[in-house]
Amino acid sequence: MTEMRYWPRLGLYVTRSDAEEYISKAGGAGSLLNEDLEEFVPTSPVSAETLRYEVEDIFSKPFVEVAINSENNAILAALKMEENRPARVKELKAEGHTTEEAKEIFKQEMDAFIRESLGLPDETEQEREYRERALTIREGNPDPAFPENGEE
Repeated sequence: MTEMRYWPRLGLYVTRSDAEEYISKAGGAGSLLNEDLEEFVPTSPVSAETLRYEVEDIFSKPFVEVAINSENNAILAALKMEENRPARVKELKAEGHTTEEAKEIFKQEMDAFIRESLGLPDETEQEREYRERALTIREGNPDPAFPENGEE
């Protein structure tokens, strides 16, 4: 089994390989939510050397089980859903849906899961309209909001 440790910086369990991948992508400046200002503010970047030191430190110690917060659990669950996407699409196709219908159903399931996880309201009429327009365009049809040749 792959050795894992909880990395407080990410709030997740990682393998050494996960940590290295994160370090390779984490370069540059970032931002943090300043709750007083209710906006993201720039932060000083953390060097790859500092991140590698943190990883070496957590892996030099014995495994400790830590409770993962609900937001990170939701992220992990969404990643798992995405990982299972091909199987879910096949399942929906077996129920009689076309490939495109199955993909759209999966997308709606994922959207609903994310909305629920983030405590967001149901899809608004405007969001539904934009989603339907995007699907029409994706199918190669003109955007219904912009009739061609002056048609309405």
